Amino acid sequence: MQNVNWFCKRLVRSVVKKMLNRADEDVEQEIYIRLWQKFSTYHEQDKFGAWVRVVAENYCKDYLRSKSRKLLAATVSEEDGGLDALAADGNPEREWLCKCRRKLILKAVDELPAEMRKAVVAVEFDGLSYDEAARKLGINPGTLKSRLFNAKRKLHEKLAYLEL
Repeated sequence: MQNVNWFCKRLVRSVVKKMLNRADEDVEQEIYIRLWQKFSTYHEQDKFGAWVRVVAENYCKDYLRSKSRKLLAATVSEEDGGLDALAADGNPEREWLCKCRRKLILKAVDELPAEMRKAVVAVEFDGLSYDEAARKLGINPGTLKSRLFNAKRKLHEKLAYLEL
C-alpha cells in the first residue's frame, strides 16, 4: 500500500506540474478527493496508473477552464485599464492566466492569412475605424468587414476552448 501511495502522489504531482506549469498543493488535494470519489469507476483490469493520470488530467483541464471562465467573466471596463488592470491586482494566478490568454490570442492572430491578420490588427489592435482601416489597407470598407467577419470566425473556432 505504501508503494501505491508514493506512486500515486508522484504521478499526480507530475500531472499538475505539466498541466499547470507549477506545483499546486490545493489542486493536488482536490485531485485526491476526486480519485476517492471516482474510485468506484476504476476496473481492476485497467492499469491503475493510467486511470489516475486520466482523472488528474481531467481535473486539471476542468480547473484551467474554470479559472479561464472566471477571468473572462470578470468585467473590467476599458477606462479601468482592461486586462492589464485585472492582471495587476497582485494575484499571481490571475496574472499568469492573463499572460497565457494573451499569448494564445496573439498566436492565433499570427496564424491567420495575411489579409485577415492585417484587418484584425488595424481594427482591433490599432483601434482604427472601419473606414480608416480600409483606407490604410487600400480596400473597400465592405471587403474589410468581410475579412474581419471571416477572421473572427476562424479565431472563434481556434479559441473556443477559452470561451471568449
